[in-house]
Amino acid sequence: MQKEILEAVNHDKLKVYVVWTPVLREDDRQAAVKAVRQVPNERATHFWDADKSLGLALGKVVELPRDRELAWDVYFAFGATAEWGDGPPNPAHWMHQLGMDEKTLSGAALRMSIEELLRSLD
Repeated sequence: MQKEILEAVNHDKLKVYVVWTPVLREDDRQAAVKAVRQVPNERATHFWDADKSLGLALGKVVELPRDRELAWDVYFAFGATAEWGDGPPNPAHWMHQLGMDEKTLSGAALRMSIEELLRSLD
């Protein structure tokens, strides 16, 4: 997504939040700190979700493939008016890398959705 979104979309209102969640055995805070280098853009803010609370909360607002509960390898696009209360709002658009269906990640489709959201701000 570094190339497809952050390098391709030049808009000062774009903000990216990268959440690192422990899913695989080797996923720990130290691995997340190293992985930050994969998304070096100044518009990206990184978080470590040690207890998976955000991933589980996001998994409740969309229907993940195969009845999964944890949102990981999932990409959410929220509009500027999205309000976060006790839980996350519904995303304007989302895609995943958790299987093959109509929501399977396409960098180009995600970029177009993000660009449309950004155009609404101009």
